[in-house]
Parts: sequence; structure tokens; C-alpha cells
Amino acid sequence: MRKINYFISSCVLFTLIGFSSSAAVAQTTTSNIEGTVTDANGAVVAGATVKASGTTLATERTVTSDAEGFYRLTALPAGTYTVTISQTGFAVSTSNIELTLNRVATFDVQLQVEGGVGGVVNVMNELPLLEQNTSSTGLTVTPRQITELPVNGRDYLDLLQLVPGVAINRQEDPDSDEANPILGERSGNNNFFIDGHPNKDTVNGGPGAQFNQEAIAEFQVLTTGYKAEFGQASGGIINVITKSGGNAFHGVASLFHRNEAFDKSNSLDETRTDAPFLRRFDYSVALGGPIIKDKVFFFGSAERITENRRLEFQYPDLGDTPGGRLVTQLLRNQEDPFDNPQQSRETRLFLKLNQQFRRHQLTQEVNYTNGLVREFLPLSAGQSLPSSRSDSGDRRLLLAFGDTSLLGNLSNPFILTLRGAYRSEPSDRRPSHPEAGPGTRLNSFSGPMCGGCFLFGDLPQVLFGNSLTASNLNQKYTSFTANANKLFGDHDVKFGWNFLRTKVDGLLPRVLNSQVF
Repeated sequence: MRKINYFISSCVLFTLIGFSSSAAVAQTTTSNIEGTVTDANGAVVAGATVKASGTTLATERTVTSDAEGFYRLTALPAGTYTVTISQTGFAVSTSNIELTLNRVATFDVQLQVEGGVGGVVNVMNELPLLEQNTSSTGLTVTPRQITELPVNGRDYLDLLQLVPGVAINRQEDPDSDEANPILGERSGNNNFFIDGHPNKDTVNGGPGAQFNQEAIAEFQVLTTGYKAEFGQASGGIINVITKSGGNAFHGVASLFHRNEAFDKSNSLDETRTDAPFLRRFDYSVALGGPIIKDKVFFFGSAERITENRRLEFQYPDLGDTPGGRLVTQLLRNQEDPFDNPQQSRETRLFLKLNQQFRRHQLTQEVNYTNGLVREFLPLSAGQSLPSSRSDSGDRRLLLAFGDTSLLGNLSNPFILTLRGAYRSEPSDRRPSHPEAGPGTRLNSFSGPMCGGCFLFGDLPQVLFGNSLTASNLNQKYTSFTANANKLFGDHDVKFGWNFLRTKVDGLLPRVLNSQVF
């Protein structure tokens, strides 16, 4: 067996410069609200007090509009905010805004002269759909969509199909490099982030650690034109943020069950009219709330998935000849004991802590998943017999921390972001039925000799037994990121540094294949 042991280290330094005061670059996991305050005649209003209050992490931020009436609320976590704008001699303006992640939301407000109905005016609460200050294309999958749209299997990444140009290839293993192409690019050319931390499987392609759907707040898919701070991708960017606690306790418990009662047989064998056996249970619980009001919050979730699924296996057509019938019977005698239901077991655990200390937003999170699949037969295996099935297991651990701080004047601060993460992802794969022996390929042929004494006649090739020996991989990732952002007049400057170390140890499988003619 061959041993894999390789090391990848990368360091990137980048600088982004904009030339418009409204083109401020948003953080990868937070957003900005900015705009201009004017009066009923269109004249700018300087010195207006702009306050944003949100239930997410009990966030509250107050700034003052400058001499040109411009204001900017920076580094806000995604969520719903009440924006209040007040100035002496004008009625108070209030609005509720749903702010999605990694966005610069332009929100211009026109104040009315005070008088009349209590001095308070409620204005429109919807942001423009078109983001004029960004060059990237894509879509944000909102919390409501994640909560309300039905997802078969409770995998939030299935919602990628809502994004134009993104496909889910269900003919492939979910961890395959071809499972979720974006604009024709393989999964290995995409990059995945979780709360700003890299979450890509650089060996197999696709995402690394899986997450309980209850833990996902929202995610953004960028297909083209994204900023250099994402990088390491020629395909798309899947930018995910997880939920956080708040000043109130919120929780959810759920049970999902599937069986074959309402399924219909999809077999190519016309004699099979009943749907194959299926039992799937998915238990989930989540809870978030305060540890110290207005300062320290927590959110945790747990999920357990069990599934037994009868595989829709069909013996290859060996022809209605004496030789074909004999070989079919021989195969059935060998393969029927191996034709077992596929069994899947998975546990997902997540815990996140958030702290608000003055101008610092601190996060620490732990994500752990443990999965086991027995009797796996991929759809791409063709006419592989039950003896060729595989068992697989994987365990994924993510430890991460982050700090977003505001330095200087809150109306135009330095935004400093520091992040670090460690991922450990051991996995293994082995034959389900080693007692069946190594993989054996039955190569049939025929000829004119002895008038049909050849037993098989014109038969296709048949593969039984597993050709691959047991293998394992142990992937370890260490990442650190630091970036700073500041608006200087009409120029928005952002620069940063990223370090990613990848180490993989393991044993590659050997191919053991006997040929029988």
C-alpha cells in the first residue's frame, strides 16, 4: 500500500481600492448599512443621529451623518434591524430592515419637518434588490428559505439549486468532485466557507464538515466577480454563516420520518411493482440564548440520522439460453446472501459562543460530525453485484475562533478581523464483504467451435467481489486570516493576509482483480 503525506502552505497579501464613498467593501460574514440623509427638498442633513438596533447578538450601533449627509454603519451581523434616524426639527424616521450577509445595503432617508402625528414617520422597509456597489453575481439563501423550503435529506446545500447556474448531480456521491458544479466548474474548483473559515475538502472536492440544518442561519453563493478576499477558486463561492444566540431563549425540536408507504417503484424490472423498503428517522434539537445579557450568548444544536434503504439492485441480463440461465443461477446463489439494505448513521453536534465586549465581536465554535455507511452501492457502479459494495466512515471536527473589532471613530472606523480554525477529518473505506474474495470479472465470449459447447454464449461482462482493498485518509487543516478595512474619503482600502496549511496522511487502496474467461 502507498502512503500519502503532503503539505500545502499558502500566504496571500491583497489590497482592494474603490473610488466611490458608496462602494465600501463588506466583510465576508458581516454587512454595512450606508446612505444619505436629506430633507423634503433634497438638501443634505448633517449631524443626524442614526441608530441601528437588532435582536441578533443584541447589536446596537449609533453614528452621526457627516457634512454631506452621509452615514455608515459597519460590521453588522446579518439579521433584522430597526434603523432610527433623528435630528432636531425633524420627525423621527424608523424602519425595519432585513440585512443579509456580505452586503453593502444602501438606505437613503428623507426626513420630514416635525409636526403632526407624534413626530414619528415610518418609511419603507425594503432594500433595493439591485446592489449597485458590487461586481459579483449570485444569490443569498435567506433564513426563511432554509426554514420553510422542503429539503429531502435535511442537507442545506441542496438549496444551492435555487441559484442560477448551480446544479446538484444526484448521480454522484455527495462528497464527489462532480456533486455540485457551478457554471460548469467541478466542486473541486469551488470554495466553501463557514463563518469566514475555509471549509473545503481539497482532496475529494466539495464541502468539508457537514452541519446540522438547524445551525445554518443563511448562506450566499457567489458565481462570478467576487472579491480577492475569497480566492482559491475558479468556480463559485459558498459563504455560510451559522446561527447565534440572543437576549431571549429560542429553541426547536423536530422529528422527520420517511418510509416507502407513499413511494412508487422506479425499477427497470417491470415485474417489481412495490417500492423498495425505506426507513429514515431524523431527530434534531437546537437552543440559543443569553449567558450574560447583552454580552455573552450561546447557540447549540444536535442531530441524529438513521436510515435503512433497500437498494434497487437488478441482476444483469445474461440471456435466455441454457448457459445464461446457469450463470444467473450461479450468481444468485453467491450474491443473494450479500444483497442487504444500505444502512446510514450520522451524528451532528454544534456549539457556538458569542461575546460582545465594547467594540469587539468574539466568536468560538465547535462542530463535530460522525458518519457511517454500510453496504454502499453508488449509482455509477453499473452492473456491480452486491458483493462489490463498500462500507465507509468519516469523522469531522472543526474548532474555530474569530474577532471583529472597530477601531477609531464609529462613523468611519478601522474594521479589523482576525480568524483562526483547525479541522481534523479522518475517513476510511473498506469492502462490505471481504469473505466474497477479491474483485472478479467474468469475461464471456463465444465461437463456432463444437456447436455451442461454450457455456456462456454472447454475455456481457459481470463484476463481482470488491476490487479495492481497505483505505484511509486523515486530513488536517490549519488556517489563519487577518484583514483590515477603512474608508478614506472617496477611497475604500482593504488589505489582508491568509494562511492555510493542509496535511494528509493515509493509505491508498490497491486494486485486486481476477479475470475469468
